[in-house]
Amino acid sequence: MLPTLGRIVHYRGKQGLLAPRAAIVTATVDSLDPRGVESGEVPALDSQEHVHLWVFTPGDKGGFAEFNVPRGEAADGEEVTAGTIPPGTWCWPPRV
Repeated sequence: MLPTLGRIVHYRGKQGLLAPRAAIVTATVDSLDPRGVESGEVPALDSQEHVHLWVFTPGDKGGFAEFNVPRGEAADGEEVTAGTIPPGTWCWPPRV
Protein backbone atom coordinates (compact mmCIF):
# COMPACT_ATOMS: atom_id res chain seq x y z
CA MET A 1 0.00 0.00 0.00
CA LEU A 2 1.42 3.40 -0.97
CA PRO A 3 1.48 6.21 1.58
CA THR A 4 -1.12 8.97 1.27
CA LEU A 5 -1.32 12.51 2.56
CA GLY A 6 -2.47 12.76 6.17
CA ARG A 7 -1.93 9.12 7.13
CA ILE A 8 -0.42 8.24 10.48
CA VAL A 9 2.76 6.16 10.35
CA HIS A 10 5.46 5.09 12.80
CA TYR A 11 8.93 6.57 12.49
CA ARG A 12 12.27 5.37 13.84
CA GLY A 13 14.70 8.22 14.39
CA LYS A 14 17.96 8.57 12.52
CA GLN A 15 19.95 7.96 15.71
CA GLY A 16 18.51 4.42 15.85
CA LEU A 17 17.24 4.70 19.40
CA LEU A 18 14.28 2.46 20.10
CA ALA A 19 11.94 5.37 20.70
CA PRO A 20 9.33 4.95 17.99
CA ARG A 21 7.29 8.04 17.23
CA ALA A 22 3.93 8.65 15.64
CA ALA A 23 4.19 10.78 12.52
CA ILE A 24 1.83 12.17 9.91
CA VAL A 25 2.56 12.16 6.20
CA THR A 26 2.81 15.78 5.06
CA ALA A 27 3.79 15.13 1.42
CA THR A 28 3.87 12.29 -1.10
CA VAL A 29 4.91 12.25 -4.76
CA ASP A 30 1.24 12.80 -5.63
CA SER A 31 0.78 15.79 -3.29
CA LEU A 32 4.15 17.51 -3.58
CA ASP A 33 4.00 20.86 -5.41
CA PRO A 34 6.72 20.74 -8.10
CA ARG A 35 7.07 24.53 -7.95
CA GLY A 36 8.24 24.24 -4.34
CA VAL A 37 10.81 21.63 -5.35
CA GLU A 38 12.01 23.71 -8.32
CA SER A 39 12.45 26.79 -6.14
CA GLY A 40 14.37 24.81 -3.50
CA GLU A 41 11.80 25.44 -0.76
CA VAL A 42 10.80 21.79 -0.47
CA PRO A 43 13.05 18.74 -0.92
CA ALA A 44 12.18 16.31 -3.70
CA LEU A 45 11.06 12.75 -3.00
CA ASP A 46 13.12 9.84 -4.35
CA SER A 47 10.25 7.38 -4.89
CA GLN A 48 6.55 6.72 -4.28
CA GLU A 49 7.44 5.17 -0.92
CA HIS A 50 9.43 8.20 0.26
CA VAL A 51 7.49 10.83 2.22
CA HIS A 52 7.91 14.05 4.15
CA LEU A 53 6.77 13.66 7.77
CA TRP A 54 5.83 15.67 10.81
CA VAL A 55 7.11 13.55 13.70
CA PHE A 56 5.30 14.00 17.02
CA THR A 57 7.34 14.09 20.23
CA PRO A 58 6.41 14.40 23.88
CA GLY A 59 7.31 17.61 25.65
CA ASP A 60 7.16 21.31 24.86
CA LYS A 61 8.69 21.13 21.38
CA GLY A 62 5.88 18.94 20.09
CA GLY A 63 7.61 17.62 16.99
CA PHE A 64 9.89 18.12 14.04
CA ALA A 65 9.93 17.72 10.27
CA GLU A 66 11.75 14.93 8.43
CA PHE A 67 12.17 15.00 4.67
CA ASN A 68 12.43 12.30 1.98
CA VAL A 69 11.99 9.47 4.48
CA PRO A 70 12.03 5.96 2.94
CA ARG A 71 9.75 3.13 3.97
CA GLY A 72 11.56 0.69 6.24
CA GLU A 73 11.71 -3.06 5.89
CA ALA A 74 12.46 -5.48 8.71
CA ALA A 75 15.07 -8.20 8.45
CA ASP A 76 13.89 -11.49 6.95
CA GLY A 77 11.21 -13.11 9.04
CA GLU A 78 10.77 -10.26 11.50
CA GLU A 79 7.51 -8.39 11.96
CA VAL A 80 7.69 -4.84 10.58
CA THR A 81 7.56 -2.42 13.52
CA ALA A 82 9.29 0.85 14.38
CA GLY A 83 11.72 -1.24 16.45
CA THR A 84 12.74 -3.56 13.61
CA ILE A 85 13.11 -1.14 10.70
CA PRO A 86 16.36 0.70 9.96
CA PRO A 87 16.96 4.11 11.58
CA GLY A 88 15.51 7.05 9.68
CA THR A 89 12.63 5.10 8.10
CA TRP A 90 8.87 4.79 8.50
CA CYS A 91 6.40 1.89 8.62
CA TRP A 92 2.68 1.34 8.94
CA PRO A 93 1.41 0.91 12.51
CA PRO A 94 0.66 -2.71 13.39
CA ARG A 95 -2.95 -3.75 13.17
CA VAL A 96 -4.53 -4.42 16.54
